Amino acid sequence: MTLGVLPGADVAVAEYYPEWRQGRKADVTLQHLMTHTSGLQNVPAAPEEIYPSPDFVQLALCAELRHAPGTAFSYNNKAVNLICGLLDRATGQRADDFARAELFAPLGIHEWQWDRDRAGTPHGMSGLQLRARDLARLAQLTLRGGEGLITPSWIHASTCPATPATPRMGLLWWTWHPQTTYTVTDAHVQHLREAQASPTQIGALTTLRGTHTRQDFHTLMGTVGFDPTQVPAGTRWLQEDPGPRRGWCHDGWLGQYLVVDAEADLVAVRLIAADQPGVGSAGSSWPEFMDDVFSLAR
Repeated sequence: MTLGVLPGADVAVAEYYPEWRQGRKADVTLQHLMTHTSGLQNVPAAPEEIYPSPDFVQLALCAELRHAPGTAFSYNNKAVNLICGLLDRATGQRADDFARAELFAPLGIHEWQWDRDRAGTPHGMSGLQLRARDLARLAQLTLRGGEGLITPSWIHASTCPATPATPRMGLLWWTWHPQTTYTVTDAHVQHLREAQASPTQIGALTTLRGTHTRQDFHTLMGTVGFDPTQVPAGTRWLQEDPGPRRGWCHDGWLGQYLVVDAEADLVAVRLIAADQPGVGSAGSSWPEFMDDVFSLAR
């Protein structure tokens, strides 16, 4: 945002893609894409729809709207891919080339790569490979208010709840609440039945009834086979009590973690190789040593 190539998070996608200047798509903004509230049709499992597509941006542009923009949260990789298309239109550069010149090089980050689709556009949702120290450097940038590369106001907007409808989500950052608890009740199981979820998922959620800490809940989900990506969008299947906010974070595929504890002025990174034994299992969801790191900082 320091360069001013985009006017702000409330800019309409239609400003860069005129084919969206009609119907409900005219109301979709960059903020909707970044907070997973665009309403775009979504298949949660990327291998089923996104990876087979030769052009991730065009796939997103052609998607129908399931919900009015801003009315429902649904984690949406397809919508996030469209952000790279917007950046291309706004800057005249692919997102990876823009990042190389304006972000990575100024920070001294030189060893990295970013996967592209067959149309040549970087994956907005994934595919960026960094060394752990360089990923930590990007997080440190947010702790230091952007260090002149990014405006402090954008850092603040990105790492705080963006809308009342997304209390745990900033602009592509999750807010971090280490004392979060999750509660599943009979009513939540009934909501899943009414949404016509699979019997397997209904049975798994039934097993999860009760109140759990964050660590226990993620472990139990893997143990009983409950997959949140298979829950129909808009279904209330649990109650989340976040507790106090201490910072912001990213949690990625296979158990990758980047956590910023703003109170302790601390950054922690955990990366895991795709061929690591047990990767993607319940035990790899939130490593216990991360809790140890942050407990020492308090």
